[in-house]
Amino acid sequence: MNIRKIDLVKDRQTLLEFHCTTNYTSAVPVVRRAYTSEQFREIWMKSRGPEEFISALANSMKDQRTIAEFWENGDTVAAYVWVIFHDWPDYHDIDAEINDILVAPEFQRRGIATQMIKHVEDLARERGATVLRSGTGIENMASRELHAKLGFQVSRVEFEKEI
Repeated sequence: MNIRKIDLVKDRQTLLEFHCTTNYTSAVPVVRRAYTSEQFREIWMKSRGPEEFISALANSMKDQRTIAEFWENGDTVAAYVWVIFHDWPDYHDIDAEINDILVAPEFQRRGIATQMIKHVEDLARERGATVLRSGTGIENMASRELHAKLGFQVSRVEFEKEI
């Protein structure tokens, strides 16, 4: 597996596809009931979402600590991860947050996500972080189980009510 930094120009379409997939996979239940992944993708790709995502990623990459990588198997992108850092100077603390992580379906169940998170944890520690955060959707059981297996603990709970 080759790891390389993301090139915002060259990798734009792949980034959009991967980010859209992570959004749908971790979407709130009401969204996943209302739309298939294809419908969600079609709506998202026509929205402001792609430009807002690319802009946020580009902005975050101005920070040298940001981790924005593709993991490749030959010429095929197998996985993607994007991690940003938050400084809390009053608390003398730095947090790293996994914004996106995705393993392409054809590469899942091979331990790649585990390797990626361990890799991210090592880089985050080297870059001064004392906490690594990551979130997922309530229905994303594979992600929830992986996080638990790797020692993550629930730190926040959000509530939602359909009205």
